[in-house]
Amino acid sequence: MKIATKLTALGLALPILLSNHASAEGKLTVYCSVQNTTCEKMIQTFSKKYDIETKFIRNSTGATLAKLIAEKNNPQADIWYGGTIEHHFQAGDLGLFTPYRSPRQAEIMPQFKALTDKRGDLTSIVYLLVLGFGVNTEKLKQLGITEPPKCWSDLLDPRLQGYVQMPDPQISGTTYTAIATLIELWGEQEAFDYLKKLNANVSEYVKSALVTTNLSRGESAVAVGFIHSYATEKEKGAPVESILPCEGDGYSLGGMSIIKNARNLDNAKLFADWALSKEAQELVWRETKVYQIPTNIHAEASPQSVNPKQLKLINYDFDRFGASAEGKRLTDKWVKEVKLMK
Repeated sequence: MKIATKLTALGLALPILLSNHASAEGKLTVYCSVQNTTCEKMIQTFSKKYDIETKFIRNSTGATLAKLIAEKNNPQADIWYGGTIEHHFQAGDLGLFTPYRSPRQAEIMPQFKALTDKRGDLTSIVYLLVLGFGVNTEKLKQLGITEPPKCWSDLLDPRLQGYVQMPDPQISGTTYTAIATLIELWGEQEAFDYLKKLNANVSEYVKSALVTTNLSRGESAVAVGFIHSYATEKEKGAPVESILPCEGDGYSLGGMSIIKNARNLDNAKLFADWALSKEAQELVWRETKVYQIPTNIHAEASPQSVNPKQLKLINYDFDRFGASAEGKRLTDKWVKEVKLMK
């Protein structure tokens, strides 16, 4: 099984695994934009359950969107699982998906019913991600900071110069969600004024996974990202804590969409149905210790997850930030006015 895992991570097909479940013929290729361990476990479990030869190719959200655009006339995968939903909506605007409304959408949290009714013909919601700060408590002490940051403005502390990290929104959906969150809180002009000031404290903009790794190692003191990843690092023994900003809780949703002209359409639909189930959504945290919040109303959330009932979720305009033109405009603006000013 270890060999199969390594082959899968390389994007090679898993061998067909025997199962007592009803079998489905053919193959399936999944573009996966969650943690690699989660991709592996999801694909292995689905493959075994349904006797479908399945492989995955793991890339960040932004990188996967770029890949889908490049492959528009010759798609190399059947379904895209994970990644921030704004990028799924942007891909849908570009005509990159085929319609499929899974019957399991009826089991998605009721607070997202309006969004599902409106956009669920192309994209399903598979998990909830909460935006916040991760802090390395030992590094903060070394910097003489006794109180961890509680609000976005606290990240401008001059003592944090060179010790803040966040992902690059050109390749990651995380910082795009942060940009959208700040715009919702303050308006676009004030949000970009803040990002320019924060730029002075950011050491570099890297991939999401590297941001979390660097925080755990103490190479940074504060990271901006989805807080479930900090809970995982803390459980591993790293001196990491997660903080929800005082201004309110920004968030994103994990998307799942079937790629237009998928070679294995029926199997892609089967995967979509399964990924929305209680079984699959609990599998993520029970088996891989990744604490994203399930959206299936029947699925239990991990005790390590933030309680969704205690969140103060901000008003979030998915129509605006999920539009392809707006996503490109804001990302290009960030590159020009923030990143290139380092």
